[in-house]
Amino acid sequence: ETGSGDAVGTNCNVMWDFGGMGNAEYAEVFQYLVLPAIMSFGPDLILVSSGFDAAEGDSLGDCCLTPAMYYAMTNSLLATAGPDVPM
Repeated sequence: ETGSGDAVGTNCNVMWDFGGMGNAEYAEVFQYLVLPAIMSFGPDLILVSSGFDAAEGDSLGDCCLTPAMYYAMTNSLLATAGPDVPM
């Protein structure tokens, strides 16, 4: 999901069709979808909705992300956006 109307390309919402996603799946989506979208768009500001229902052990999200993966995603966002883009 990338927005609609005049806002197409200004939003990147990744939704899974089924549960059980873990570090590997999130890393692949980040590498091939999220980070390229950020580089292409060149945002002035990034807002991150970091729901922890994807965390390992949370029954609501039914995913398996570890704290290390949350760190890796945050770190890669910061590195890709650059030091001048507030997040």
